[in-house]
Amino acid sequence: MRILQLHSNFIVYKPVEKEISIAEEAEKKENRIEESVVLFVAIEEGDNSILAQKAIDDTRAFLGKQKTNRILIYPFAHLSNVLSKPSEALKLIKDMETYAKQKGIETYRAPFGWNKQFTISI
Repeated sequence: MRILQLHSNFIVYKPVEKEISIAEEAEKKENRIEESVVLFVAIEEGDNSILAQKAIDDTRAFLGKQKTNRILIYPFAHLSNVLSKPSEALKLIKDMETYAKQKGIETYRAPFGWNKQFTISI
């Protein structure tokens, strides 16, 4: 699992085009999230739910230092060249979202399987 974690003033993203057949349904509209930690996530071969939960636990510790409790999980395959199968990646991304919400983190997730454009302020 590769994660690029950025504390942002805001991020605006917009789904542009589906890239794979199992892409989630999404509206082609801008989404804006203020004052959050953005997790650009690439799921790799061999990753599992335990690793996904550890990533959220590590992020939770970082949130306390940043004085925010909001994250955006942003699927971002560009971080790795050893990606897992899309169906497994989507499952783990959803596991991360569910676990983060269980831990009391205000959680958002960009749609999986889409080419997206984004603007981020750090």
